[in-house]
Amino acid sequence: MAQMGHFQRRREGPLPPHPPPSWDEHQAYEELLYWDNLMQEGYRLHPQDYDRYEELRYWYDCLCYEEDLRQYNDYIVEYRKWEEENVHSGEPLPPMRPPPQRTFVNEDRYIKAKHTTVYPSAEQLDAVQSMVSHMECALKSVSDWLNEKESSAADTESDSPQSKLRGVLRVGLVAKGLLLKDNLELELVLLSRDMPTSSLLRLISGKLSEFIKDVTEEKYVITPSIQEAAIIVTSTNEPMLKLSIHLTSPMVREQVEKEASGEPCAESSPQDALDRQKCLASLASLRQAKWFQAKVSGVESCVIVIRILRDLCSRVSTWAPLKGWILELLCQKSISTSERLLGPGEAFRRVLECLASGILMEDGPGISDPCERDSTDAGAHLTLQEREDITQSAQFALRLSAFGQLYKVLGMDRLNSKASRMLSEHNRVGDFPAKRQREVYDAGDLEMKSKFPRKEKSEPANALMKLNQLRPGTLYRLASQTGPEHEPQFTMAVEVDGITYEAIGPSKRSAKLHVAQKVLLALGVPLPSETKPADENKSQSVAVPAAAGSDETTPSGSDDGTEGGPILTKHGKNPVMELNEKRRSLKYELVSVKGRFNDKTFTIEEPNQSKTT
Repeated sequence: MAQMGHFQRRREGPLPPHPPPSWDEHQAYEELLYWDNLMQEGYRLHPQDYDRYEELRYWYDCLCYEEDLRQYNDYIVEYRKWEEENVHSGEPLPPMRPPPQRTFVNEDRYIKAKHTTVYPSAEQLDAVQSMVSHMECALKSVSDWLNEKESSAADTESDSPQSKLRGVLRVGLVAKGLLLKDNLELELVLLSRDMPTSSLLRLISGKLSEFIKDVTEEKYVITPSIQEAAIIVTSTNEPMLKLSIHLTSPMVREQVEKEASGEPCAESSPQDALDRQKCLASLASLRQAKWFQAKVSGVESCVIVIRILRDLCSRVSTWAPLKGWILELLCQKSISTSERLLGPGEAFRRVLECLASGILMEDGPGISDPCERDSTDAGAHLTLQEREDITQSAQFALRLSAFGQLYKVLGMDRLNSKASRMLSEHNRVGDFPAKRQREVYDAGDLEMKSKFPRKEKSEPANALMKLNQLRPGTLYRLASQTGPEHEPQFTMAVEVDGITYEAIGPSKRSAKLHVAQKVLLALGVPLPSETKPADENKSQSVAVPAAAGSDETTPSGSDDGTEGGPILTKHGKNPVMELNEKRRSLKYELVSVKGRFNDKTFTIEEPNQSKTT
């Protein structure tokens, strides 16, 4: 009848123009997640499917932008009303609530999880502190020895009013607190009164080897490096550390400024003077350390983001030229220009946005060095190609972050829900009150208790749940996948108490269950009584003939294998396949969808048959 009515309308006249089809946002978002999960699992999409995936990504990006724009416009309208009501009244202005902002809870979890992996261990920090302290004490002894030598050689004490060595200062990552677990670069700057020379460097190095024995019993290898204008100290015990003591003097910069201005120099440089550029770089590191301690050290999110980006520069070759002083300036400029305090996730994204906007490009604003008297570009060492590569990589990283794939940018595995929840509880500052304990039912609640009985806690159903109770937050990883596509074999691995366990299964879930059983046996924990995994149920399922009048489409188990196996007819076939063999060219139409997203009921109809739910 619907077809007859359609033909009758066609004979009566053309149909009125239809509005353009609108997207079902929920369905489009589900489809985007589907394609994204396939790509994350390693599947290669067909070009047409990939075009569809790119179209959905662009749609979602535009949707987020429109939502932000709508919220901002609503805020502006509200602000205008608030301004008209309060500005001209003459009374003190009440506080205006800030504009709506996106939440970065998930990004904060990933940033903090990555930060815990790159932050040095307590043993490494203790070793760094002891080594630096030992060298400072030994250099103090060397300075006292040089002063005694000069005072004994001079006729009067007034001939040497100042000591030979003015002091030793911490610079670089040690002074800024930016050390990483796999990148422990230690630096000190030793200031001398006179122009630094190679002979003075060798003298200090030799005396340092003597006086270090009086300070500590630990063994250190001390060698002078004329090319680097420094003394290299290496530890012999684990962890292996390397400390560079740079020798310089303020006289080097004074001499350079006089030569630039054309003034005559009172004293000429000695023949064995150290490299001038190395000495100037050491003086610049002193100014940078002081500036960093005054501007950045108090901002926790900025320090965390710098550590994360330093790790990114060491992992990705494209970002390697950005490592160093320019990276610290970039993070400080990006985060300090915000009107409010930023969390680690939002601060990281803000730095990526600044890079993606072209701040490093040739026609961009650039990053000026605040520690130099003249206007100096901190990124002058970057080539044009390096600037373009870093900008493009930042744009790609920002896009991954916008689509919930920040873990790819950070070079880490995706956090599961259990690990994310534990991490959020561990890093919780205390914004929410602690959950109160459940109170005992009183007489008035007995009726409610009888209507809604509380389930009693029972023994865990399988080894996975048992192991999760014993070791909360245990992470499983896919070690390998072998076999053909229709019959794969998965090897899952888990690390417990420093020992790695592996197990093989026909699916990831069964492999996880097997490896959990191995861990429980190794820990001496009895295995709970559990059902077989879904894959074993499928392989051992027996075809049972359907009873007369029964509905073959009623499911007997879920797809995740928690209840039963697949639905089969008495011939061992899928009901849809067997029906298609008997009745060709059947068409199924979706009539309605009811229920919530986690418990939906679909109504399917074949136009010439009855409805089935």
